[in-house]
Amino acid sequence: MAKVSIVKIPEVPLDEEVFEGVERSISMLGGAERFASAEDKVFIKPNILSSSFLGITDRRVTYAVAKIFKDLGCDVSIGENPLVATKSSEVFEKTMYPEVAKRAGVKFVDLRRDDQEVVKVPNARGCETLKVAKSILDADLVVSIPAMKVHGMCFVTLSLKNMWGTIPPTQRQIGHLKSLHWTLAELNKIIGAKLAIIDGVTAVGYRGAFPQGLIIAGDDPVAADTITTMRMGLDPRRIEHIRYAHELGVGDMDQKNIELIGAKLEDIVKEGKNLGKRNFVEPWMKPTRLVARLENVRVVNGNACDSCLRKLNNAIKAVGLRKLAKGPQMTVLIGPNAEPVEGGKLLIVGHCLQRYADRGVFVDYCSAYDPDIQQGIEVILGERKEAKMLWDELLQKTEKGLPGS
Repeated sequence: MAKVSIVKIPEVPLDEEVFEGVERSISMLGGAERFASAEDKVFIKPNILSSSFLGITDRRVTYAVAKIFKDLGCDVSIGENPLVATKSSEVFEKTMYPEVAKRAGVKFVDLRRDDQEVVKVPNARGCETLKVAKSILDADLVVSIPAMKVHGMCFVTLSLKNMWGTIPPTQRQIGHLKSLHWTLAELNKIIGAKLAIIDGVTAVGYRGAFPQGLIIAGDDPVAADTITTMRMGLDPRRIEHIRYAHELGVGDMDQKNIELIGAKLEDIVKEGKNLGKRNFVEPWMKPTRLVARLENVRVVNGNACDSCLRKLNNAIKAVGLRKLAKGPQMTVLIGPNAEPVEGGKLLIVGHCLQRYADRGVFVDYCSAYDPDIQQGIEVILGERKEAKMLWDELLQKTEKGLPGS
């Protein structure tokens, strides 16, 4: 049975209160010695996405975890590969994460400069092979320490999504193209993190950052993400990468198989419905309803994922219903089971519909990005000649000549 611990600390805590909260969260799971032994290689993966402190893992949480395993006699490293269009050395300098490692007496690894190893993915639904940082694959224990926050495509970014920083930008582009959600699940199957510590000291919702004073730890990343997602007011069954990771056996999202320590499940659900929904659940309307009053626009939903549907919603709102109403007859195909219809212009959304790419304006990637969809709509409206994919621009900004670039 998976174990997940919940520790409440002050919303604006002192350093010692954070350290004590982290130590208690691991102790409730059986202590650090349950996960590693002296001389084991322990790799700690925080979320350091950019030089902005908004949304990165609290350095005190990372320090506390590193110190716990260092004191156990482990060979500890902290590392990350930040957002694609960043210079990793600048990100780490500004966030002072190498200094965190130094103070804890452990190594810091820039995964963008780390050697990479190509791993074959059996029965792949995302990428057939994955290029993964060697320091991660060589570790006896990988500890995922994400910040608790929302995500535009995955809805939540927690311990499973945090592993995205173990693969290089070029690999991420392929994963986004083929299936972000399946690639995440398959990547986590390969890495096999055995400990997740979710930093909820300060959380990031769709309205911005706010104090929470929470540390959520689990010996199963799927179980930890499941409980945290519920605390955020979302249904984990609708979060694709969590569901797929469960299906692949990465961990367990069945609440009957999760032992919750430090809180009651009914209280987690209640807090999610109240505080969580106000901060983490962004209201959005299904595109079929959004365009229902437009006589010239039709959305054919072929069992599309919520991620693509929300992105289409955002794109339609960005263009504007009034402008769409003045445009030509248009049908939007979205979802793997959508079929073309006669009459009007076709906007084809998502990699799952690649077979129809030559039938209209095709917007690739899985999930599709809302700026890309918006450009596709603007092509149909005659406002631009072609839709340019966001990843084309991102790859131009990527650092070149590095093993993890």
